[in-house]
Amino acid sequence: MPAETCYQVSRLTLWLMAIDNVLDAPETSEVPRAPDSAGPDEPQARIRTWHRVLAGHGHSGGDPVACALVDIAGGLDRDGRPELLAVWRESMHHTLIGMRREREAARPTAAAGSRESQLTDYLRHGAWTIGVEQQVTALWALMDEPDLTRRLPVLRGALRQAAIAIRLLNDLRGHHREQAEGKTDALTIGLSEQEAYRRAETGLEDCRRALAPLTAAGYGSAVALERVVLWHARMYHRFDPVRPGQAAAAPLQGSIAHIRRPPPVPEPRKNPPMSIEHVEHIEQEVLDTIASGGEYDRTKLTELFDRLEPVGTDLLIGTWRGGSFERTSTNAALLAEMRWYGKRFVDADHVQPLLCRDEEGTVYSNEEMGLATLREVVHRGKQSAAMVYDQLPIIDHFRRLTDDVLLCVMDKKGDPEDFIFHLTRVPAPTPAPSGDGA
Repeated sequence: MPAETCYQVSRLTLWLMAIDNVLDAPETSEVPRAPDSAGPDEPQARIRTWHRVLAGHGHSGGDPVACALVDIAGGLDRDGRPELLAVWRESMHHTLIGMRREREAARPTAAAGSRESQLTDYLRHGAWTIGVEQQVTALWALMDEPDLTRRLPVLRGALRQAAIAIRLLNDLRGHHREQAEGKTDALTIGLSEQEAYRRAETGLEDCRRALAPLTAAGYGSAVALERVVLWHARMYHRFDPVRPGQAAAAPLQGSIAHIRRPPPVPEPRKNPPMSIEHVEHIEQEVLDTIASGGEYDRTKLTELFDRLEPVGTDLLIGTWRGGSFERTSTNAALLAEMRWYGKRFVDADHVQPLLCRDEEGTVYSNEEMGLATLREVVHRGKQSAAMVYDQLPIIDHFRRLTDDVLLCVMDKKGDPEDFIFHLTRVPAPTPAPSGDGA
């Protein structure tokens, strides 16, 4: 990120820490007060002021925290993307609502409802107040990433899972301090430390699993989210940021301590020597199988895929007819049910992945599962053009059999085996003759 972007997000982070301190402080403590909002209802009055600032009404009073928010929001408005700034403002409003609820919350023994309902309500609001969502949505608003809004359903789902996980880690680290201060957290509601660890770890893994296709394709929005989340997770593993002087305390005793790092780019596979004649023989067998619509051995297809040359995005532009090498897998059956025809690559940022036939046989773009984009992705040791779904955890990887025939692998999160298929270029229509035909 550019230095100015990092600076703006850092200011926002400090602002979130400041209001957390202001709202957590006892009424008698010396905290910066707004001259026009003193009294027993001062925190609620200040929160209402901050809501108004976020709604664009500005602030001319003496509350230094509100003045800082005016400046921060103004910088984001100047440099950010309006459609993404709306997402950031929504997250900020939720933060203030959550902080107000935290301040007003009673001990769980006095609260109504079951433990699980209390916990669900606590995590829903507590995830907003941890600050992760506000930092990440601000980063998104300041990014110059094409079509980022199309990836928001996946990104926001992963962000919510991560924020809940970070809230639980925060509670685990600061539980004894907050217990002494009379505050409610997941453990005082009744969640055991072991269950909190398990839920946090599951949330982090679910977040990273959802992001994997996007981070592999190099989308900055997904990379930023993953890095912010992992930084917070490792910080809470080591110390309580509210009492940083206690950093020497023992690390949290859970598997969170071993959050795996992103895997390194794999080295190219070392295939055993194979004669050119044998490779050419397999290639011809595969081409004959594609032409006949038959089935072919999966092991040989995988071996051939590893040996074929990468594909550039320019080669893919156009319409391609697709097919599979088997009929029994779930993916093959699903494509058959959809009457899948193939794919159309308009350009790198606009791909129709599911061209299908209707009952009359007309080809149309089925967009129920969203569209896709083309990116350079490393897979099985080679970097090549790949198709990344906008809303699904699926990447299709391509290798060149000929300029007009591709061998393809669909990498779908959760599937034990890759699905292998093929694409054949559909010739562009020949332009009709003009004039008198001379």
